[in-house]
Amino acid sequence: MDLAGYRGGVFLRDSSDEIRFHVRGRLHLDFHSFHGNGTDELQTESGGMLLSPRLVVRRARIEAAADLSRRWFALFGLEFGSPSVTNPTGGQASPIGTFQTSEPSASLANAYIDYTLLRQIHIMIGQHQAPFSMENRTGNNSFTWLERNMPIRSFVVPNGKEIGMMLWGDVNDVHTLSYELGVFLGDGPNRPQVDAYPDFIGRVFARPWARSGATSALDKVQIGLSFHRGMRDPKYVAYDYPAITTAFGWPLWNPSYRDSQERIIRVLPWGGQTRIGGELRIPVKRFDLRSEAYWVDNGTREAVNGSQLSHTERLGNVRGVGYYFQVSAWPWGDAFAVGDPGFSRPPRLDLSKTTTTSKRGVELSAIFAGIEADYDGAARDGSYDLNTPGSPNGAPTTISIQEIGAGATYWHSQFVRVSVNYLAYHTSGSDVDKNLAKVPGNLVANPISSARASTWHHELGMRVGLSF
Repeated sequence: MDLAGYRGGVFLRDSSDEIRFHVRGRLHLDFHSFHGNGTDELQTESGGMLLSPRLVVRRARIEAAADLSRRWFALFGLEFGSPSVTNPTGGQASPIGTFQTSEPSASLANAYIDYTLLRQIHIMIGQHQAPFSMENRTGNNSFTWLERNMPIRSFVVPNGKEIGMMLWGDVNDVHTLSYELGVFLGDGPNRPQVDAYPDFIGRVFARPWARSGATSALDKVQIGLSFHRGMRDPKYVAYDYPAITTAFGWPLWNPSYRDSQERIIRVLPWGGQTRIGGELRIPVKRFDLRSEAYWVDNGTREAVNGSQLSHTERLGNVRGVGYYFQVSAWPWGDAFAVGDPGFSRPPRLDLSKTTTTSKRGVELSAIFAGIEADYDGAARDGSYDLNTPGSPNGAPTTISIQEIGAGATYWHSQFVRVSVNYLAYHTSGSDVDKNLAKVPGNLVANPISSARASTWHHELGMRVGLSF
């Protein structure tokens, strides 16, 4: 075999083949636009700047990996994105000339070491995709949409990546049964742990009709279960509960509000954090049906902004279901050109293959997804403020969001993609203050604007992506 070349990645190796080194990279260039009542009327200080059409470097990543003696594998990746704009409205106290300045964006993406005891038993330690949900365990080079769907990305698995140790394995090469079980810090990527409680996260999935050496229409039918249990210590945890955002960043639900004294009240995680649910995938010829649903039950506390560690106003919870139904078709070219979803595995190179097989095809997709949840600010302890969700004066607790979308992607092999996505978000009751989720029109200041009665928000996006 060659000492250097390309086999799914640019590689170098020593003559004894004890050490293999390879590099990979990806570049995603996106265009985002926003549509619907209120997108042109919303004031800058209320979030109007977030609704401007934009061209962004969504992802620029470089990864380096080493395969040592076939048992040890190490990988780290650095990800760069479009610089964020600091103090966009000039509302923060800052010296003259620092409004809307550019802040470079760079972070550690993946960084882990994997040890192979047996094919069925691997030990991985470091930062990587959390072992929860088929959608979350699909690499961003190959998932269908520009971003992971809203209920998984913003409600069920808002961190995406975690730092910790995981035991994983596949019983055989056709994945009749696979498992991913781990202990994690629980605070998300690139964040040191602030309390002493670990999170337990795991996923088990099976292809009950798959058989080695045989093929049938049911080979890749897949079912799975994911679970997550953690704790948050109020003596140390002062970061906000995750917001629920659209694919391109509009916050449909923010974990904060103003109470009757005009103080900013922040919602923070507190106590038990529980998620559990399942996945189903049915691929048939050129069609693919996927669905997932998860129950979320997370404890919260409320604190006045600036006093998150010194004082707690009340204890509540977020409870509800996040779900999606997705169907894809491959009408032209090779079906399933980018492989199967839900497999996030160390990218070891197979140097026995002298050529790289490339598939090309067009994928058309449609999705219906949603979040049906409640946030009650004092469900467990404490007295309600007049504006606290769930208070006796009728403050709403509902967080109800439906997402529908259609997309088309041309996969010019697994290395090049061109995608177009249309997504629409519906917040029933947000026009009459019966829903904590809000679309841009609901926040328009003009009291006679028809946009205030809107319950829809629309987004259109495009991506050109290259990887090697």
